[in-house]
Amino acid sequence: MQTTTTWSFIEKIGFRLFFVYCLLFILPFPLNTFDFLSDITLFYDDVTWKKIVSLVSENVFNIPFDSLAMPRGSGDTTYNYIQLFCFVIISVLITVIWSILDRKRKNYSRLLQFFIIFIAYYLIFIMFTYGFIKVYKLQFPDPYLARLIQPYGESSPMGIAWTFMGASKAYTFFSGLSEIIAGLLLIFRRTRTLGGLVCFGVMLNIFMMNMCYDIPVKIFSFHLMLFAFFIFMQDWKRLFSVFFTASSVPPKSFPSYFEKPEFNIAAIVIKFLVIAFFLYSNISSAIIRNKARGPYAKKTALYGIYNVNTIVKNQDTIPLLVTDENLWKRILIQRANYISIYNFKDKRTRFKLKLDTLTNTMNFEKREDSTDIYNFTYTLKDSILTLKGTHLNDTLLIEAKQFDLKKFKLMNRGFHWINEHPYNR
Repeated sequence: MQTTTTWSFIEKIGFRLFFVYCLLFILPFPLNTFDFLSDITLFYDDVTWKKIVSLVSENVFNIPFDSLAMPRGSGDTTYNYIQLFCFVIISVLITVIWSILDRKRKNYSRLLQFFIIFIAYYLIFIMFTYGFIKVYKLQFPDPYLARLIQPYGESSPMGIAWTFMGASKAYTFFSGLSEIIAGLLLIFRRTRTLGGLVCFGVMLNIFMMNMCYDIPVKIFSFHLMLFAFFIFMQDWKRLFSVFFTASSVPPKSFPSYFEKPEFNIAAIVIKFLVIAFFLYSNISSAIIRNKARGPYAKKTALYGIYNVNTIVKNQDTIPLLVTDENLWKRILIQRANYISIYNFKDKRTRFKLKLDTLTNTMNFEKREDSTDIYNFTYTLKDSILTLKGTHLNDTLLIEAKQFDLKKFKLMNRGFHWINEHPYNR
C-alpha cells in the first residue's frame, strides 16, 4: 500500500463520502454479532435512528412516525428508505466538515487499508450467516402444506421464489455453499480480490432475484453487492492489465500491517479468533435451529392435510354443500401451535392450537377472536382423523381423510438423469 501518493481532490472527497456512508450503514457491527450485547445494539438504534428517522419523517416527508412499519421481516419499508435518505444527508454534511478540517492531507491510504478489512469482515459475517442457513435449509424450508394446496395463480412472486428454492435441497445447499466460499475467500489478502469477485457474483444473483420476485431485501442485498464490488475494484488496474493489455503484471506484494512484529502477531491471533467466532456462532445457531425446525426436525403428531368427509352437528349429519361457506372442507396442521381450516371457497382461517398428545385433546381459538373456541378429543387411525367435541353451544363430530403428500408432483418427482420427454407440468 503506497502511502506517499497524493490523491486528487475528487478521490479524497469520494473516499470521505463513501467511508462515512458505509459506517452509517454497517454500524453497530461488530457489536450486533454478540447476543449478549443485544441490549446495547437496541439502545443504539433507539437513541439514534429511531429519533432521527422520526424527525425527518414528520418534518421533511410529512409522514407520521407512528404510521411507519418497523423493519421486521422486510428491509424495504418506508422507514428504511427514510433512513437511507438520512444516511446520505449526514454523509454529505460530515464529508464537508471533514474536508474543511483535513484539507491538507495528501491521501487516506492507511485508513483505506483498514477500511477494506472492516468491509471484508462485515461481508464475511453476512456471507456465513446466510450461507449456513441455506446449507442447513432454514431460509428456504420444504414447501409448506398451505403452499401445496394453494392455487398457483394465487401465489405471490416472492412465494414462488421461496417455493422454487425450497423444493430443491441440492440447489439450496449449492446457493449457501457459494456464499460460504465467498466469505472464506475474503478472509485472506491473497484471495480477497477473488473473494470480492465471487461475492459480487453471488450477491448480483440474489439482488436480481429480490428485484424480479419482489422480495423485500432489495436495499440490503444491493449494499452487500456494492461492498463486494468495492473490494474487488481495489485491484482493478492490475486486472485490467491482465485482461486487456499485453504488458506483464508483477506479483502483488503484501507488506505487514505494522512495523513491530508483535503487533502483526497480535493481529493474526485476533483474526483467527474473529473468524473462529464467526464460524462458531453461525454454525452453532444453524444446528440449533435445524434441530428445532429444519427439514429433519420432528413433526407434530397430526402433521398433514385432511379432507373433511363427515360433519355431524348436534347429532344431525350436515350435507357437505360446496355452496355453504360455513362448512369445513379441509384441515391443515403444519405446526403444533397453529391449525388452518379451509371452507368450500378455499378461504383459510387460522387458529391458535393447543395440542396434548398424552390425552389426545386439542383446543383452538381464532387468532382475532379468543371467544371462538373449539374443544375436541381426537383419534387418528388408518389415515382417518376423528374429532369429537364442542364449539360454543354445539356438539360436533368431524371425520377427515389424511391426504397422501407423496401424490404432489412437487414432492414426488425427484431427480432424473435421463428424460426422454420434458416433464413440464
